[in-house]
Amino acid sequence: MTPTEPAGSRKTTTRVASLSNTKISSVNEIADPLNLLSEINLAMLPRHIAFIMDGNRRWAKERRLNKLEGHRAGVKTVREAVEMTLDINRLTGTDSIEILTFYAFSKENWKRPLLEVSGLMQIFEKAAIREIEKLHERNIQVFILGNLNDLPGSLHKRVQDIRNLTAKNTGLKINFALSYSGRNEIVKGVKKLFQDYKDGKVNIDDLDERSFAKYLDTGELPDPDLLIRTSGEMRFSNFLLWQIAYTELWVTPIYWPDFRRSHYLQALKDYQKRDRRFGGP
Repeated sequence: MTPTEPAGSRKTTTRVASLSNTKISSVNEIADPLNLLSEINLAMLPRHIAFIMDGNRRWAKERRLNKLEGHRAGVKTVREAVEMTLDINRLTGTDSIEILTFYAFSKENWKRPLLEVSGLMQIFEKAAIREIEKLHERNIQVFILGNLNDLPGSLHKRVQDIRNLTAKNTGLKINFALSYSGRNEIVKGVKKLFQDYKDGKVNIDDLDERSFAKYLDTGELPDPDLLIRTSGEMRFSNFLLWQIAYTELWVTPIYWPDFRRSHYLQALKDYQKRDRRFGGP
C-alpha cells in the first residue's frame, strides 16, 4: 500500500483538487460525521470511488514503528471505508455507491526492500483469509486489477478463491489493484486488441474509446467519479490513467491509516459541490 497524525505533527488542513477544475481549496477542520452526513445529498453520490492509499510508511515512521505496522493499520482503514460505504448505501436503500477501487500495491512497489515486500504479501494473504467469508456474506463482489502472475503462489490462490466465491454476488463491487500499473494496463489492452484484430474479431474502423476500454482490467465498469488520495501528494502514481480522464480529485494530507469516516464524508460533500462539465460549456 502506497495515510490523523500525532497532535501537533501536522496542520490538519484538507486540500481539495479537481481534474476538471484546477482550483484548490482548504478545509481547516473536519466536522462531526453525523453533521456531515446530514449535509450530503444522498441522491447525488458518486457511483465509483477510487482510493490511492498513501502514507502508511510515513505514519509508522512518525510513531517509530516498523513499516509493516503502517500497512497493517492501512488494512483496517480499508475495512472502515467499506463499512462506511455499506452504511451509506443502507441509508439510500440501494447501492448508490456501486464500486470502490483500492490501489493496494503497484508494479513499482516490487522495488521496495525485500523484507517489506514479503511482509506486505503476508499481510495481504492474512487479510484475504480473514475477510473472504465476510465479503461473501455481505453480497460483495471482488475484482482484482493488475498482474496476478506476479504474486506469490499462495496469495495468488487466495485471490482466485475470493474472486470465484464472490463472482455471482450482486451488491457492492470492490476492486483491489495488486501489482498494478496504469501504463502496463494500457499496453496489455493494446496487445489483446491486436490479437483480436489478427483473429478477425475486431474491425479497426469500428474501434472507439468505449470499445477499447473493454480490453482494460476494469472491463465494462464505469470510470471513477471521485478519486481520493491521502498523504497530500498531488500526483496519480500510475493509477487508472485511462479511466480518470474526467474523475474529480480530492486530496488530503491525512495519512491513510488515519483516514476516517469524517474525511470520507467530507470528500463526498466536496464532490457534490463540483460542476462536472466533462469538457462542455
